[in-house]
Amino acid sequence: MGTRVALRRFWVTLCGVCQLWAVGPSLGAEWSAEPSVVVRGEYNDNLSLTPAPHPSVWGTILSPDIKFSGATETLTVTGGLNLSFDRYYGEAGLNTNNYDFSLRSSYKGERDTLGLDVDAIRDPTLVSELATTGVVLAYRQRNGVTAKSSWNRSLTEATALIANYSFTNVHYDDTAGTSLIDYQDQSASFGVQSNLDERSLVSVSAYYDRYETNPSSFTADTYGIQGGYERAFSETLRGNITVGWRRTQSTIQSNALVCNGPIIVGVCFGTITEVTSAQKNTTSGYTLNAFLEKRSETDALSSQVSREIYPTGVGSLVQTDRVQVGWTKQWSETFSSSLSAAAYKSHYIGDVVTGSDSRYYTIEPRLSWRLSEWWVIDAGYHYAHQKSQSNPLSASANVVYLSVRYAWPKLSVSR
Repeated sequence: MGTRVALRRFWVTLCGVCQLWAVGPSLGAEWSAEPSVVVRGEYNDNLSLTPAPHPSVWGTILSPDIKFSGATETLTVTGGLNLSFDRYYGEAGLNTNNYDFSLRSSYKGERDTLGLDVDAIRDPTLVSELATTGVVLAYRQRNGVTAKSSWNRSLTEATALIANYSFTNVHYDDTAGTSLIDYQDQSASFGVQSNLDERSLVSVSAYYDRYETNPSSFTADTYGIQGGYERAFSETLRGNITVGWRRTQSTIQSNALVCNGPIIVGVCFGTITEVTSAQKNTTSGYTLNAFLEKRSETDALSSQVSREIYPTGVGSLVQTDRVQVGWTKQWSETFSSSLSAAAYKSHYIGDVVTGSDSRYYTIEPRLSWRLSEWWVIDAGYHYAHQKSQSNPLSASANVVYLSVRYAWPKLSVSR
C-alpha cells in the first residue's frame, strides 16, 4: 500500500511539471533541455564486492540523459532523467535497467518561498546506497521514491523561519535468501536561519525522523537538534559546518506461540495463541557534517567530515562516519583530471543487527579529454575495499573503465 501511494505522488508531481512545461512559454518563461548520451566499457574483478570466490566480468553501459530547467518571475524548475542499461559478461544475473529522475522546484512569493523536490531511483544496492551509507548489501535492485517539501518565511531582511518534511519509500527486488527488507522513512524539521553579513549564515533547527520496515518488525524514532554555520571566507574559499545531538528510540517486534494449558511430552493440551513482544532500545550521540572547498582558476580542492544516521535495507538504522577528499585539475582547455578518496566506518544502532560493524574505503583517479564542444572521453580506475566485523575475510574490487560522452546543443524556448 505504501509503495502505491508513493508512486501515485510521484506521477502526480511529474504530470504537474509537464503542465508547467506546456504553459510555461505563455507565462513569459524560459525553458531549456540538455540531452546527452554516454557509452561506457569496464572491467570489474568483484562486482558484488564479496569475499567469497567470484569471477571477473566485463561490462557495457549505455546511459542516455536529459537535464531540464525553466523559470518565470516566481517559479523555478530544474531536474533531469538518466537511464542506464547495464550488461555484464562473465557471470549471470548481473544485467540491470536503471533510472534516476530528479526534480527541484520552488515558488517565491513576497515573503514566502515554497519548495517541492522529487527523486525516483532504481539501481543496484552497491551503487548510490553504498556510496551514502558505506554498507555492503546483497546485490539486488533498489527502487526508491523521495518527496520533500519546504517552506521559508522571511521575518526580516536577514532572518527567516525554515520548515521541511520528507517522505521516502524503498522497495527491493528478489529479496529471497537475503536480509533485505522494504522500509519507509519520514522526517520533519523546523528552525530559524539568519545572515550575519553578506558572507555568513547561521541556523538552528529541531527535527524528528521515523524509520519503519515493511512488514513492520522494526521502528526507530529519532529526535534531534542541530546548529549550522556557513561562510564564504573569500571568492575562492568557502565552508560550512553543522553540529547536533540526537536521541533514537527503537523497537524490535517479534511473535511467539504460547500454550495456555499443560504441556506433556512437548504437546500442548490447551489453547495456542500468538503473542507479540517488543524489545526497546535507546541510543544517543552527536551528528556532524563539515565541508571545506578551495578553488582557483585551474584547481579545486574539497574535503568533508561527517557523522550521520541513515536508513538501510537490513531493517535497521546505521551510523556512518565518513571522511572524503577530492581534487580536480584543469591542465589545459581540453585535458583535466580528478582524484577522490573516502573512508567509512559504519555501526548499526538499535540492536537489530549486532556484530556487523564495517569499514569501507574507496579511491578513484580519472582523466578527461574534451575532443570538441560536444565529445568527451573519460578514463579511470576505481578501487574499493570492505571489511566487516562479522567476517574474518575482507573484499576488494578493482574497476577500470573508459567512456565516451556526446552532448547535443542546448535546446531552449522562451516568450
